[in-house]
Amino acid sequence: MNRKGQTLVFFVVLIPLFIMMLAFIVDTGFLMSENTKLIGTTKTIIKDVYKKKDTIDLDKEIKDLYEKNNIATKNLKINLNDDKLSIQNNYDLNSIFGQIIGIKKYEVKINMTAYEKDGKIIFEKE
Repeated sequence: MNRKGQTLVFFVVLIPLFIMMLAFIVDTGFLMSENTKLIGTTKTIIKDVYKKKDTIDLDKEIKDLYEKNNIATKNLKINLNDDKLSIQNNYDLNSIFGQIIGIKKYEVKINMTAYEKDGKIIFEKE
């Protein structure tokens, strides 16, 4: 018996599944990379501005530092209460391959609060 046709059908069915799985992996990696960048940048910004929070324009300084790191500041919210500095930021990323299955955008967001205790800056991520 000739089974070459069965193998061809098998690969024709599986190749789109492999491509979709690869696309999902690429999109997930891209999203994780942006999320890690946002967390790291936020921590660095807080460490940089927390000690001098009383002597600078906090909102402008934080916004400038985000923009230097190519992070959107459209939804940036900064709050300073009781020596606790809270930063909230979120923005959308265009999906690379998720559009195949109907996902056009992913949301990257952070809500981090920092305060000083015993001379160290303590971070709380919500």
